Amino acid sequence: MVAKNKTPRNLKEALKGKLTKKEFEFAPKAFDSFGDIAVIEIPKELEKKKKLIGETLLEINPRFLTICSIESDHVGNYRVQKVKVIAGKKNLVATYKESAVTLKVPLGEVFFSPRLGSERLRIAQEIKKGEKIGCWFSGVGPYPVVFAKNSQMDSAVAIELNPVAHKYALENAKINKCEDKIEFVKGDVKKVYKKYKKVFDRIAMPLPHTGYQFLEEAFFCIKPKGMIYFYEIVEKEDFKLPEGQIREAAKKQKRKIRIMRKRRVRQFSPTKEQVVFDIKVLD
Repeated sequence: MVAKNKTPRNLKEALKGKLTKKEFEFAPKAFDSFGDIAVIEIPKELEKKKKLIGETLLEINPRFLTICSIESDHVGNYRVQKVKVIAGKKNLVATYKESAVTLKVPLGEVFFSPRLGSERLRIAQEIKKGEKIGCWFSGVGPYPVVFAKNSQMDSAVAIELNPVAHKYALENAKINKCEDKIEFVKGDVKKVYKKYKKVFDRIAMPLPHTGYQFLEEAFFCIKPKGMIYFYEIVEKEDFKLPEGQIREAAKKQKRKIRIMRKRRVRQFSPTKEQVVFDIKVLD
């Protein structure tokens, strides 16, 4: 009796036999999913096998129509990560869904992380009826749109510097029929924040690496008893540096605070992780 071929459990297993023994040591297993587009980081040791890897991923995941490879780190003022189509349909505008919302995401032109979906929903579930929310570095609108569809907030102000991201945020609000609840501002937080003195009940700050530079502005804009959700990239389990930055910024704005929660959100690299601080402003 001939045994049937087993379906591969993951991409790495599917690549067995297609790569040399040495190449197989570097074979990727994980990838990010953006609707019908998959984005994968391929090690430099497999640079010449990108097409093969992309086509293999298409074979084992029929729901994907396009496979892209990551071509750079997050760079520039907009924290954009370049990508390239390596297999399937040549399309870089993803239709991504989470928490009852649909988002158009132009890959390679904006910063967006599907891995923060659970965070967006968590905050939405904490928002109380009638609250006004600040969504800083709002990108294509995942935070304000998820909040609008999954909470009873009064309204949100979404501030984004990248003009491409701002354009798609406006479109995404229309797609999800929540444009009447969100004010989209194309600009720099540091140039517009003074309009919002003690306006927000909550502020979400999902900007990696440089978000700490905007903490003083956040404390200027948050209401008494309000919450700030601050994200940062740190060495594993090292909360000391960002916690110090939080307390120093609060001191400069003469705000009393309590850090209600600090925890790991996701793995960022072999030695680093993204963490979130839930900061309660007491006065």
